[in-house]
Amino acid sequence: MRSADLQIGCREGLQTLAYLQKSRQPDASVDLEVHTTAGLETGATGAGSSSNMASTPQTTPAVEAPKKPLVRRLLKWAAILVVILVILAAIGVLNNNVSFHHTARAEFNAQLDHAIDTSTNWIVQHPEVQGNPPLMFMVGDMAEMSGDPRLKEYVQAYLASPRVKVPGNPVSWYWAHWVDPSGPLPTLTADMMPALGWQNRWFSYGTAPDKVELSEQDKADLFSPDKYSWGTRVHLQLIALDIYRHYNGTSPQLEATLKPVTAGVANDAYWDFRVSDSYPQRVATLLAAGYPDLVKKRWIERILDRQNPDGSWNYCWYGWCRGIAEFSLTREDKEHTTVQAAWALYLIKYRYSDWIKQNFQ
Repeated sequence: MRSADLQIGCREGLQTLAYLQKSRQPDASVDLEVHTTAGLETGATGAGSSSNMASTPQTTPAVEAPKKPLVRRLLKWAAILVVILVILAAIGVLNNNVSFHHTARAEFNAQLDHAIDTSTNWIVQHPEVQGNPPLMFMVGDMAEMSGDPRLKEYVQAYLASPRVKVPGNPVSWYWAHWVDPSGPLPTLTADMMPALGWQNRWFSYGTAPDKVELSEQDKADLFSPDKYSWGTRVHLQLIALDIYRHYNGTSPQLEATLKPVTAGVANDAYWDFRVSDSYPQRVATLLAAGYPDLVKKRWIERILDRQNPDGSWNYCWYGWCRGIAEFSLTREDKEHTTVQAAWALYLIKYRYSDWIKQNFQ
């Protein structure tokens, strides 16, 4: 009797345990109940049943951490990149406008004289400069300011070349006039204007307004205080106004245009820290317009620092060229940049020497 009672009690106890396990582990309850029943039916002891139960351990699957979507990760890296670019741009603008190194006036003058001398040597050794008439206007102005015999000889070679006073090309007489104002000028009639192009029309009108029949719309555009921006404002409008001022003097109408135009160019120079071709052009045209107070000391320092050992300046700045989206590691167009940088330095030395006294002690 005791053996039968014990067997019944064990069966009931194991059934109770199976029920409890079923309520806690629904998926394993069936296996537990099958093992229990099989053990009892084969006459297994309580210890044998426990062994069967231990042979089927319950495992809990590991929960994987949710992965961030690809878009979120890309946006995160893009935001980091933007922050880095903003920081670098801020450093560039700061370095472009603030002088951290004190330079004595004697040291600056020595560097300025050396830069002028080496750049002049470079220019006179490159006759290809003569193929760009506006650059020759700048060379002529440098020769007039300084009386440098190297430049005077270079100008005479230009006047004797087939590049100027070309028969059938009346605008080429204006090109000669830019280095030798004593020469005569033909009239450019209204019917010639379309063929001349934007630059030649404006630059010729600035040279001799009474001999160039410029349309009223062209005049309005030339003297517009706010129509143009960025490259057009400095490369075409301000140079044309500089030529006008050079040959005709100042006037209320001219100054009413020059003041906002030069302010806009100076603002561009403040933010654009790339010492590419447009960098010395902005500085030179501001000085030629009669606004040396807009030129920061740091801008002249950076022009001097970027000069090559042979006296030239590169068109691009570390591969970043004049245009915002213009890049090149092989461009060798140094003539345009070198003449403009030299013109800026000549203007500082010979026409605005007071600027040196104000900025260097």
